[in-house]
Amino acid sequence: MYDLIIIGMGPGGYEATMTALRKKLNIAIVEKGKLGGNCLNRACIPTKYYRAGAHLSEKLEKAQLYGIDLTVSNVSFTKAKEGKDKAISFLRKSLSQLLKAKKTPVFKGTGRIVDKNTVEITYPDGSKEEIKGKYILIATGSIPSSVGGIVPDGEYILTTEDFMENLEQLPENLVVIGGGVAGCEIGYIASAYGSNVTIVEIKDRLLPIPSVSMEVSKNLQRKFKKLGIQFLLNTYVKDYRIENNKIILLLSDGKEITADRVLLSVGRKPNTQNIDSIGIEKDERGFIKVNQFLQTNFDNIYACGDVVSSPMLAHVAAYEARIAIKNMFEEKKEKIDYSIIPWAIFSAFEIAHVGLTEEQAKKKGIDAISGYYPYTYNEKAVDELESEGFVRLVFDKNSHRLIGGTVVGIEASEIIHTIAYGIKNKMTAEEIHSFVYFHPSLSEIFIYATYDIVEGKLF
Repeated sequence: MYDLIIIGMGPGGYEATMTALRKKLNIAIVEKGKLGGNCLNRACIPTKYYRAGAHLSEKLEKAQLYGIDLTVSNVSFTKAKEGKDKAISFLRKSLSQLLKAKKTPVFKGTGRIVDKNTVEITYPDGSKEEIKGKYILIATGSIPSSVGGIVPDGEYILTTEDFMENLEQLPENLVVIGGGVAGCEIGYIASAYGSNVTIVEIKDRLLPIPSVSMEVSKNLQRKFKKLGIQFLLNTYVKDYRIENNKIILLLSDGKEITADRVLLSVGRKPNTQNIDSIGIEKDERGFIKVNQFLQTNFDNIYACGDVVSSPMLAHVAAYEARIAIKNMFEEKKEKIDYSIIPWAIFSAFEIAHVGLTEEQAKKKGIDAISGYYPYTYNEKAVDELESEGFVRLVFDKNSHRLIGGTVVGIEASEIIHTIAYGIKNKMTAEEIHSFVYFHPSLSEIFIYATYDIVEGKLF
């Protein structure tokens, strides 16, 4: 009997494996697809790879400002895919080699829990095998959702996974249904690599997420207009038809638009169908119910990542996995804490956030004030030709304690950790302001974003 069986080898399964191996546990992994799960193969990592190329092609247009006579004349998505596949293959191979070095068995099939200590594995040829473990961790991730009668077919209507893993050549005209995170990331990538992109969003703004302020949405919308990315707000697709190798979409306002391909990006749902036959409790959406220690209704079966109703982020899955393993094998239990979870979006801007927005603070009854500073006047950003963006820090008005922050612009996904650290350690505007920052650096934005609060307004 294994000490632990991990079903799913995405970010949660990977982190659980690394933690368990460090504890010298005897573990087994069940994974029906490629090691690394959705994040490595079809989401986080390939998205960032393509986005790096997209952003570089945009920046190279400014090369003459550095005295470099350079013109971007040929951007090839097909060649970018070759590079992406090579990078992903290297990372996946490194993981496989580590598991082999640690003699960790990987059962390449679909896992199903048939009693509290037994996982039945169904292999691609239909054969089955059972393995037993003292503990079981469910980390099977999520799958793309569909909406209405618009169902992905892998040819005309693509999921984000189809785009990231299988698409060899970009369509001339791409319609993205859904202006959320994935829609705005892939829409930007496709545009930079040559597609004419139109995003259709049912709500009144792009990135219609509570933790994204209207200020951020408007900045991204202005940038998209500048780049020629079209977006239709307060609009949805009522129906579609395929004619002459084109897909024609009937919109809610009665208009029709024609595309070569459609990207359906309307969210994800937990991959929990047929995960068990023993009655693991789930909610009405299919999320596995867990307590504050990530236990299911079976005391030796835990769950982490997209299968539980928590933020669908790779680093959240990894965090949950560490907590789950600790609670399985250590005497002192630890409760899960989602209060300080940073996130980032990689679109035409890097956008990152942690904690509360001013709107969220108000809804919680917190009297909040904020400090703002644009990248426009940050010398490092100007030197890098990356002066689009800003930081906004949110403070409790009475205590001046930092409660949230948003960064839009270069290195936002790195800078956000400084803000998260400040929130976790209950730092005040005065403490952030008084720190000595290297010059020139992007981090100097924190001095100027706190000036008005600490020293008084200049204008």
